[in-house]
Amino acid sequence: MKLTENDVRVLAAVARYYVLSAAQIRRQCFPHIRDGRAVRRRLSRLVAHHYIARSAANVAFSTGNAGPAYSPTQRGCEALAVYYGDDAWCATNTRTPRLDRLYHWLDISEAHWVVDQAIASAEGVELGAWINEWQPVLDADGNPSGFVLHTQLREAPHPLSCSPDAAFLLDMAGHRRVFYVEIDRGTTGARRIAASKMKGYAELARKQVHRRHFPATTFNDFSILFVTVDARHRDRVRKEVAKQTDQRPDLWLFAARDEFTPAKMLFEPVMHDHHGHVGALIERPSVEHALDGTSSDSDQEVRHVS
Repeated sequence: MKLTENDVRVLAAVARYYVLSAAQIRRQCFPHIRDGRAVRRRLSRLVAHHYIARSAANVAFSTGNAGPAYSPTQRGCEALAVYYGDDAWCATNTRTPRLDRLYHWLDISEAHWVVDQAIASAEGVELGAWINEWQPVLDADGNPSGFVLHTQLREAPHPLSCSPDAAFLLDMAGHRRVFYVEIDRGTTGARRIAASKMKGYAELARKQVHRRHFPATTFNDFSILFVTVDARHRDRVRKEVAKQTDQRPDLWLFAARDEFTPAKMLFEPVMHDHHGHVGALIERPSVEHALDGTSSDSDQEVRHVS
């Protein structure tokens, strides 16, 4: 099979976002095409020649339709490395996603796309890097030996680890802040979420592990973006997080899924802190020190504390 530029566009999207539905691929790569059948035929050809993988189970989408999810393969990533002349594509995670985690991965991919789109339309704001949950750590021989974001913080007396769903570095005017991402499907109780996640993030902050994930950061702490299904569950989780006063609730920001959009997520007042105060994630780039962590006022602007 001879790859076309449109094929390469699909391979690059799947490699970047790890798991995508046909509808997501169509929106990202072929927004002008109204008939999704042509896109599905292209995907079928790429699957048949092992350039991408297709899940064995279909995923039901909010539209009422169902379909498979697509993920990268080693052959597809090698083709991207040749096409772009960049061996970095070969480091792409090609581990087959678990079937019971497909919804979760599609939600992470959607959040990644939202961040990409928001930053693409925001002058003066750049995405320094994005790390997915399963992005591997490579050993000296280039073999995966662990995951970048999974951090075992201690073994005894009680094991403690932290495994964010994703993380990214936001860069504006040379000020670079780390944001960890938690995508919630509303299937876990608010109290359990706070109990299971807050200790790990608090220890992550105490040990400054975010500097290991993103050495370029200019901040001594980070923010945790918790995106959930609706405003009601957002507020339930927020209130439980606020109760854990000794576990750094100040690090947490909360948004409902309909608030976390390319048009809103950066500059609109849609982020809720643990007190329930609402504000923008960052000030617009025209504000000189919007991401400057050297003063308390600017630090509040980034974390949207009003």
